[in-house]
Amino acid sequence: MKIDRQTISKRIKKFTNLMEVNSAALFLSAEQIHRNSDVEHRFRQDSSFWYLTGFNEADSALLIIKTKKEISTIIFARPKDKEKEVWTGKRVGPDQLKKQTGFKESYEYKELETQLEKKIGGLSHFYFEFSGYNYVLLRSKILEIIKNKRIQNISSTQNLIGELRLIKEDNEIELMKKAAKISAEAHEIALRKTKAGMYEFQIEALIEGHFRENGANWAYPSIVAGGNNATILHYVNNDQKLHKGDLLLIDAGCEYEYYASDITRTFPIESKFTKPQEKIYGLVLKAQQKAIEQAHLKNVSFESVHLKALETLCTGLIDMGLLKGNLKSVLQKLTYRKFYMHKTSHWLGLDVHDVGSYQEPNSEGNSRILKPGMVITIEPGLYFDPEDISIPQEFRGIGVRIEDDILITKNGAEILTAKASK
Repeated sequence: MKIDRQTISKRIKKFTNLMEVNSAALFLSAEQIHRNSDVEHRFRQDSSFWYLTGFNEADSALLIIKTKKEISTIIFARPKDKEKEVWTGKRVGPDQLKKQTGFKESYEYKELETQLEKKIGGLSHFYFEFSGYNYVLLRSKILEIIKNKRIQNISSTQNLIGELRLIKEDNEIELMKKAAKISAEAHEIALRKTKAGMYEFQIEALIEGHFRENGANWAYPSIVAGGNNATILHYVNNDQKLHKGDLLLIDAGCEYEYYASDITRTFPIESKFTKPQEKIYGLVLKAQQKAIEQAHLKNVSFESVHLKALETLCTGLIDMGLLKGNLKSVLQKLTYRKFYMHKTSHWLGLDVHDVGSYQEPNSEGNSRILKPGMVITIEPGLYFDPEDISIPQEFRGIGVRIEDDILITKNGAEILTAKASK
């Protein structure tokens, strides 16, 4: 999908409205990463750079300068090179890119440091993401240039761009709905076709094959965790045989046109739930339902969704005798973290764990109020260490997580991933 000039212009305007006067902001593209020897990973553009440019090449950058007089937008890209294009594909080139985006100036990427030296003198503020994983040597040179120009105020671009990306535009929501649909279909395929004796990687292949058949890629490495593996939160080996009666936890979501989905489902392999499995699954499902109900309410905070799920889980665990004490003491002492060690939600968008502060701007650390256009996950879970002898034998090795993608709307909340069975 191409982002049209009008959309780019609107986003740049919104971003510059957040910038201080007499400041500059620099965004770098993603870097082309080598996998091994001369083999490269599939290129995936940096999300914020993509959001502001719609440009999908490595070795590129965007510099925005805001003064009292004007706003300058400067794009940097690799030059046209017929010989290299034969091997790795067409390049847009700085001149054509300038026409596509409507930016005022364009240069070859190799001129970034030189132009930066020329253009940021006298500015008082600079926005840049120094903690980025790409172009490590270049980032250190950029910091040196900023210091040489005696710019005193340096802050992260993510603080500003996160405010924009947090509220999804209508076209972004449509892409996220498409991603959610594809992922939900993939989970349904896995539910129908999983059999005892198969391997986790075969289920992974079914899921990710459906992603590719529909023009999508995975948004994160798929977790296909059978039996005890479901108690490992980020299990990605996916190399074990599946056994009848075990639970299978699948956390898999596709990325469609740069927008992510994120779904987790847990079900018994070729059997019904055992009584202990049913108790835990039922409790996690109840916690998710309560959290979704909370998200439906107006003017609720991000943290309140987590607390609703957490309180439900803790109450259930106390009733089962798996946690000791009353709800207040369990929450204060954090004893629940033995079974539930992660938060219930995160932002979702161009990144699976999308940018945006979880606190209200200009507040004393108050949790963010959910507003229309925000998309969150709701994913409570319970995990019982198979080697923990303090846990009753019947619960050891059980891992359950249930996750959906939730769009906050004017009328409450919409479950984008509802077509994946629970």
